[in-house]
Amino acid sequence: MLYDMQQQLIATMQEQLRVQAIGLDSMKQVNSWQERELASLRGQAQTMFDAEKRQLQKPDEAGGTEEAKSLEKLKSKLTKMSADKTLYREQADAHATCALATSVQAGWKAACTLPHESTLPLRTSVGFADKTEVRFVEWLFTRSLVKHRSAQDPSLWCPTARVKVLQVEKIENRSFLKRYAQRREELLEERAGQSCEPLQDIKTLIGKSLQNRRSIEEVCHCPDSGVNLNEVLLFHGSPSAKVNGILTSGFDPRYAGLGTGAMFGQGSYFAHNASKCFRYAGDDDVERKNGGLRQTVLVVRALLGNPHYQKLMCPERRMPPANSDSVVALTKAEGGCVDHREYVLYDKASILPLYLIEFEHLPDCRCQMCSPQD
Repeated sequence: MLYDMQQQLIATMQEQLRVQAIGLDSMKQVNSWQERELASLRGQAQTMFDAEKRQLQKPDEAGGTEEAKSLEKLKSKLTKMSADKTLYREQADAHATCALATSVQAGWKAACTLPHESTLPLRTSVGFADKTEVRFVEWLFTRSLVKHRSAQDPSLWCPTARVKVLQVEKIENRSFLKRYAQRREELLEERAGQSCEPLQDIKTLIGKSLQNRRSIEEVCHCPDSGVNLNEVLLFHGSPSAKVNGILTSGFDPRYAGLGTGAMFGQGSYFAHNASKCFRYAGDDDVERKNGGLRQTVLVVRALLGNPHYQKLMCPERRMPPANSDSVVALTKAEGGCVDHREYVLYDKASILPLYLIEFEHLPDCRCQMCSPQD
């Protein structure tokens, strides 16, 4: 009986093993089928991808696929829109330039036409300038801004100043005008009515960039009656206390260089680049509002006459050399010793104050005045 039970147990175990073997074969078959299906799906997906790629890259003979046609239409539309935008921008720029030129010309004439003495007050009057003059002065001021060396590291150049003109005031004084007009007549008589030689072209080297421009493109000349006496509009920077003194009695070369130095002698210093005046226009009383530095510069009419071109420093000078009426300090690119030209006058009668410009440095300005100081 024990034998029979053993045989029955063996038979049961064999049956279980047979069933397990069948199940294993079935699982192997299922796995194999799944792998074939997955490979087939992968192949189909790759085929579809390759076909779509070929269709996009190479249109068929009938004109390409719908996708390619749509893409070409979109490209054509974008090209046309870009061309239209460029055309509209050019037209707008041309219109703005024309309007600005007309406005500047009107303002230039208003600023440079000497008024009659009787129309001016005895004492200095400072009031709001006419709109045409304001536009002209803003244009003159903004176009003159250039790069300057960093105060911390002279081998580096700061970006051009970013400023906003807040106010333009006109300066009127009968004594200033009479003095200037008389000096102008004297110079005409000295030259027997003959014109002076025009100012030499200007060379400026900023970093490794050399700029060579005609003087008339850089320096704003005043209209005259056919006799060129090199009358130009220049900028001057002084602390507010000194500006008040200038408005009271005009420029006084005897006090030139006090606190700032006088590389070219005891005279009044000017520049055709307003930004060159920034370092002389500020003092401890300069007010910062909303993070922006506020400063003031003067616009003057300067009677340069026959200038002497100075290359080296001459701090001992008290008057211009013989047969000359002013000194023009040349740039390093011209063999001189300054980065941007300076103009020095030794006679107060040769200077006529015209405008006060109040301006503010924008928050993102990184000029030599706004860059961090040690």
